[in-house]
Amino acid sequence: MNTELECARNLAYRMITYRRRTKHEIEQGLEKKGFSKEITCQVLTLLDNYGYINDKDYAGIWVAQRLAKRGFRVIKQELLEKGIEVLIIEETLNEIGQEAEFAAAMKLAVKKTESSGGICSFMRLAGYLERRGFSYDVIGQVCRNISDKAGLA
Repeated sequence: MNTELECARNLAYRMITYRRRTKHEIEQGLEKKGFSKEITCQVLTLLDNYGYINDKDYAGIWVAQRLAKRGFRVIKQELLEKGIEVLIIEETLNEIGQEAEFAAAMKLAVKKTESSGGICSFMRLAGYLERRGFSYDVIGQVCRNISDKAGLA
């Protein structure tokens, strides 16, 4: 007969088998299935000791995957919803740097401009980037850069 701890541990193993998860996501999953706080804490400690959950690594991977289409503001919100601590999020975003956000925004802006026949108004482009979570500083730089290139052509 399986004990409650074994059942919780097996559920947690199944959860992390499907995809990487944050500590918060595993905690929520175990509590949703009705496991007690004590059992949940024991399982989380076990997974942490084995190195199966690492919120810092998770945040780094998430940012690397999402930066191609989203800005730091949206990525930060997504990580907060996944239960990542603000300090870890800020540290991860600072490691990647504003240059990476600018490069991603620039790539999206060029693609948007090309798809609209080479003509895209400043307001339309700014709105497009803003909806994807890029900062206003980055949006301004990108729009000026795009308009300068269009002026030279």
